[in-house]
Amino acid sequence: MSSLSYPSITEYILPKKNIIVISCIDLRLTDDLLHFLDFDNLTNRYDHFALAGVAVSTTATTPGYKELFKEDALKQYDSFVHWKKSLYDHIGIAIALHAIKDVYIVEHEDCGAYRAFLKDSAFASFDEEVSCHKKFAVALSKDIRSEFELNVHCFMIDIRGNVSLLDTVTEHN
Repeated sequence: MSSLSYPSITEYILPKKNIIVISCIDLRLTDDLLHFLDFDNLTNRYDHFALAGVAVSTTATTPGYKELFKEDALKQYDSFVHWKKSLYDHIGIAIALHAIKDVYIVEHEDCGAYRAFLKDSAFASFDEEVSCHKKFAVALSKDIRSEFELNVHCFMIDIRGNVSLLDTVTEHN
């Protein structure tokens, strides 16, 4: 049996309190996500909000990103405005009910929502795919940090369940 790879303890500051996890609706990685959260000592200390595409579906309203989306996706989902509002409503209630201070954005390999929503969604390599996910995750993390002043940690999980840190936005950086 192989062991999974997770970010090093030196790459980001582990949350001491409750958090909110934002992940995709992809069924293939649910157990792997739970193992990672357990590894970070977060068992029973997080709210979980899942939506298709995680960062891509909530950055369509971010300046400079709308032109990256397929017109039919923007039309079908009303430019994703309500997706971001719903996410922000959930973050707000998580702050009120559970005093969260940190957010985990968990992107994943082979995301169908990225293919469905973005004009240029064919990736020539895994590195290109990671770079695309990082671009959207960082944009969302900056929006969340600006709106709520929370620490935001962005991760990428591959199809085998290995997790890497994409970026972290905290009060310290």
